[in-house]
Amino acid sequence: MAFILSFVIAIALAFHQVDGEYAVLRASTNSESKDFCVTYYPLWHDLPTELSAAPQYEYQLVPIEDLCSNEDDDYSNDYSNEAVFSWEKSLPNCTFTDRVVNAQSRNATELVIVNTNDQLFIAVASSPADYNMSKIPLAVMTKSDFQTMQALGKFAFVQLYVPPIAAIDTNLVVIWLLAVGTIVIGAYWSGVIANEQREKSAENKASSGSSSEEEEAAMQITPLMVVIFVVFICLFLLLVYYLYKYVVYIIIGVFAIASASGMFECLNALALKLPFCTCRVRVPSFINRSGDVLVKSVIVLAFSLGIAIWWVIVRNESYGWVLQDILGVLFCISLLKNLRLPSLKICSLLLILLLIYDVFFVFITPLFSAGHNSVMVDVATGEGHKEQLPMVLKVPRIIRSALLICERRDYSLLGFGDILVPGLFVSFCHSFDRMAKTPYRIYYVASSIAYGVGLIITFAALYLMKEGQPALVYLVPSTLLTVIVISLIRKEFCDLWHGTYRFSHPTIQPLVQSDNEENCEYDRDNDTGSTGNVNNESRSSEKERLIN
Repeated sequence: MAFILSFVIAIALAFHQVDGEYAVLRASTNSESKDFCVTYYPLWHDLPTELSAAPQYEYQLVPIEDLCSNEDDDYSNDYSNEAVFSWEKSLPNCTFTDRVVNAQSRNATELVIVNTNDQLFIAVASSPADYNMSKIPLAVMTKSDFQTMQALGKFAFVQLYVPPIAAIDTNLVVIWLLAVGTIVIGAYWSGVIANEQREKSAENKASSGSSSEEEEAAMQITPLMVVIFVVFICLFLLLVYYLYKYVVYIIIGVFAIASASGMFECLNALALKLPFCTCRVRVPSFINRSGDVLVKSVIVLAFSLGIAIWWVIVRNESYGWVLQDILGVLFCISLLKNLRLPSLKICSLLLILLLIYDVFFVFITPLFSAGHNSVMVDVATGEGHKEQLPMVLKVPRIIRSALLICERRDYSLLGFGDILVPGLFVSFCHSFDRMAKTPYRIYYVASSIAYGVGLIITFAALYLMKEGQPALVYLVPSTLLTVIVISLIRKEFCDLWHGTYRFSHPTIQPLVQSDNEENCEYDRDNDTGSTGNVNNESRSSEKERLIN
């Protein structure tokens, strides 16, 4: 159950960047200064890119009615060398163009609209020709930011500028290495374990005529189960969306427990290979059936729980991301090691359904949601909440910029779902490689490389579109199509599709028992070429031994 909760939330997390044209408004006094995020439209007037080039102005808050009146014979309404701030208010026959023209006719240097809804928007003209009438910049600021600025005092000076920001930060290299490394290690371990279980199953069948229950349980995944699982994910995401402030703390607790378990499994596997500290201690039988455990396993367990508890305490500190990433990587490796999909058919169905899910909740939900926001983005970023869901790799930006204030965070994120979903497919590929004894583990290597390339394509799309991308849109085609093309070239598509293969050990079972196995045998028997003939002969003899 812990896995289901964690995995569901993992799928809901993805990249997100703010959208639109953003600038920074700096308010300064003799003793302090603060930066605020504003939106602007460059066609009104360009802004400097350096703070040193941005002129300082005093500011004045004026009624919106003054800016909607073109009567300029009242000298008290002169705004010489001042930045004019005005509350947003819909008035008839008063466009943004009217406000800009009236403000600049009274010698204002800048116009800032304060939105009472406390949301940023882009102020555009009703006609493209209107931009030619503007000689001053027009920006939009939120009510809460303006009130914070007012608290600095009425003698504050304001500056508007657009600091440069890298669309792709070098911290994405760190995220790429973490994600690809997690999949490579987790999928490799999964393939090794699957191979060991098949050999054990073969030995059990040879001696007692029954297969391993553990292996059979891993095989019994049907298309209906996949569909039900994806529907459950959708419902769970909506539950989190509507009850976020309650569910987030449950998810934090689940992640702490699940990640501690994952860390223990990974570190304990390494500790068991060490030749020292082999003494044992007595424990209750409900903890271990044998009644005793290795001391080093107890130490690893205590260490894993300690790291998880430490993360819970300091998760909102500046260094909390380090612990979260360590726990997250080991958590994902542990899941990839233990979870296995049985066939390309099941893998394809799961990946395609989750791709559709990703696109729907990122791009489609804003079309009919109340605030025109993406459900997935709001869940991922914890919009309007202090706490964020922890099911992401999180790396702080290396290239700093004042414009990052508009993103409300200084981190790049990659959801665990963008690692686990393709990772399960790569794990299947490695398991098939070991079962079919393919040269150079071709499917495992190719799918791992395809994942890395797909992630690079995701980053490129992030750069070109300048907004958050559902990574599965790029990761699913890159990994799935790569393996399908290779399997068609090698004439092993049918084997992959059904998860079946007959190979060197006559008693080892395929990944699944399929009614279509004879069709796969027929396809292989029709292969041409010297290599194909040799393989066909060995497979035929293998089949004869199985029949005998």
